[in-house]
Amino acid sequence: GLDVTKDRLLRLESEGKLGAISRSQAVIEFDLQGRVLHANENFLRLMKYSLDDIVGRHHRMFVNAQQAASAEYHAFWERLSRGEFESGEFLRIGRDGQEVWIQATYNPILDPMGKPVKVVKFAADITEQKLRSAEHKAQVEAIDKGQAVIEFDLDGKVLWANRNFLASMGYTLREIQGQHHRMFCPSAYVASPDYQAFWAKLNRGEFDAGTYQRIGKDGKSAKVTPFMTGFSPSKEEYKFWGRPAYLLQMPDGASLDRTDKVGETSLHLNETAFFFGRFVQRACVDAMPGGYERDASSCEKSISLSASSIRRV
Repeated sequence: GLDVTKDRLLRLESEGKLGAISRSQAVIEFDLQGRVLHANENFLRLMKYSLDDIVGRHHRMFVNAQQAASAEYHAFWERLSRGEFESGEFLRIGRDGQEVWIQATYNPILDPMGKPVKVVKFAADITEQKLRSAEHKAQVEAIDKGQAVIEFDLDGKVLWANRNFLASMGYTLREIQGQHHRMFCPSAYVASPDYQAFWAKLNRGEFDAGTYQRIGKDGKSAKVTPFMTGFSPSKEEYKFWGRPAYLLQMPDGASLDRTDKVGETSLHLNETAFFFGRFVQRACVDAMPGGYERDASSCEKSISLSASSIRRV
């Protein structure tokens, strides 16, 4: 009797956990050939189908024709039928061709002998996040096209630079990658306490803005109005990262004569870099509810202001 009671309690516990998952996730079951056996209300609502619309039909109804015909798609179902687990972000097609992005796991269910009998998928809708991410990426790429951008590690060594920066300074990426920021500065400034204080400030996660003299490959000197920023993690983020993630310099077009507009652009770009850096960091730290949305909103606003200012200039 005791063993039966234990088995019953374990079964009830498992059913309770599955019920909790079903209430919060989109769940759908397939046989090993990929045909739909059942789906819960969350899944049906997400894909805008009724259960009668999909039972008995193949999973390919939720993917585009090109993917359904691909070797990878066939291999995907072969792996599942062998009992292999799959997870990731997937683009799926709902009723009337609507695109739905999901974060999902495909879980083969095994019988007591260890043989796969069906596949259960648990999914969460991430469409809004994917669209927001794509929009932010497009906006950042637009700024990248019009600005000179360079990244440094916290020791001041070059990690990466875009084509605009390389063209303005006369270097190739290979020539500067791994070199120290001092290669772009007058020797007197590099030897000064101000230069040491400059990098100490960035290492504390503080951003810096001003007009600086910089030296290109041909030895020509130019005054530029960049800003440099070290993204400043919160206390919780600092525990995760250990230090600010990276530094970013974005000269704002020093050859332009309309200094009032250039200054306005530089201010907005300062805000953009700060909020974008925090946005990227928070996207990787799951244990910070609300922070991601706040920083995404601030990032979006600041990028829009930057783009607007650049157009006016």
